[in-house]
Amino acid sequence: MKKYIILTATLIAMVLIWPSCNQVEEEGSIQFGLELSDDTALKSANSDQNITPDQSITPDQRISAALVTIKDRNGKLIYDKEYLEVFKFGEQFTTRSLNIPVGNFQLTEFMLIDSSGTVLWATPVEGSILAHLVRDPLPIPFDVNADQTTSLSVQVVRVGDHPPADFGYVNFNIGFVDRFCLQVFYSSHCMEEWNDSILGPQGSGAPIHQPRLIIMTGDRVVVDEALNQGLNRYLVPLVDRWYVITATDCHGDMIYMKKFPAMELMEHRCGDQFKPLVIYRDAPEVIITPEGLLEPTIKQGIYGNITVPVDDSTLMEKYEVYPVVRDLYILPYEVMDSLISFAPVDCYFPLEMIGVDPLAVVRSNSGGFFQIPLEPGEYLYLVKEGDRYYIDSYISSHRPGQVVVRHEELTELLIHVIDCSMWM
Repeated sequence: MKKYIILTATLIAMVLIWPSCNQVEEEGSIQFGLELSDDTALKSANSDQNITPDQSITPDQRISAALVTIKDRNGKLIYDKEYLEVFKFGEQFTTRSLNIPVGNFQLTEFMLIDSSGTVLWATPVEGSILAHLVRDPLPIPFDVNADQTTSLSVQVVRVGDHPPADFGYVNFNIGFVDRFCLQVFYSSHCMEEWNDSILGPQGSGAPIHQPRLIIMTGDRVVVDEALNQGLNRYLVPLVDRWYVITATDCHGDMIYMKKFPAMELMEHRCGDQFKPLVIYRDAPEVIITPEGLLEPTIKQGIYGNITVPVDDSTLMEKYEVYPVVRDLYILPYEVMDSLISFAPVDCYFPLEMIGVDPLAVVRSNSGGFFQIPLEPGEYLYLVKEGDRYYIDSYISSHRPGQVVVRHEELTELLIHVIDCSMWM
């Protein structure tokens, strides 16, 4: 009988424990908006200290992010001066959303900072000297529900010459973790592999994943965001000497992984003077032409312009064109013989016909200009449009797609992207 009682008690305990061991904590998110209030009491109280419609945040005020501190209803610290980027939508300002468990919370600190970590605006705490300037001083309670985003409007006061005590803060020494903007250029044929226009179970049946970029320091994930075609920008905290970057494609497969010293990674920070980190699934090297490039800065290789005629006046000696952004693929010219043996399809070569990896790829800037350093030799160039590769369709003195680079010389290449079916 005693054994039966013990066994029963054990089973009951297992049943009670089992749900708690396997329960997945539900999450929602919180997003903060900056209310541009026209409250007359606020404006009359101190018009030069409040954000009002005629005194809204402008780019010259250098605001880059918000720092938020959140506690639960028991006072336990959930987020301590968490860094949230600030975005502008028309005349409205909002932060990126922040994942947080379901429950009841309170916002206890809210500050707006510039890129160097200087506090420019803050929300006063209840009972402080400046608390009367806002309708809802801190702490501000809010609830978070499962799979929902809670929006919380917050009013802020310009710091100016006010000491932290005027806001009810101990200090503005925020222990700011410096961040830098990393630019990443991504290009892949991944999505082009799905020919069915209906994705998922009702179409091709192939699962589609959002390509993602993940940056880790040690065992800590500091960036986990979508990786979109073209140029991406990410804010990376400077918290370690080494970073590991991985990228996945639309299959969910890892296509890139590399470990960087912090200083090397910062060579790809945002700005025209820096080159983006390139994640390019189909080429060994990619050159992104800087936006300001109008004249060549190299002594040997290819420099030129890619344009499109505005009409069908290509038979005239002179016609108007406008620049386009295109990828120019450089291959050994001897590949031309094998390509011609397959015969192009409507003047272009499908991806499967290109049997070798390109030597290099260059993308023109918005002005259509490009440049690419190359060793002396004979090359084939193809202009990429989607998953199609076109030879130079402009009738000129050289063989189609041919370009010759000579020692210590820069070869000029003017490419006119024309529907070559008009010549057939």
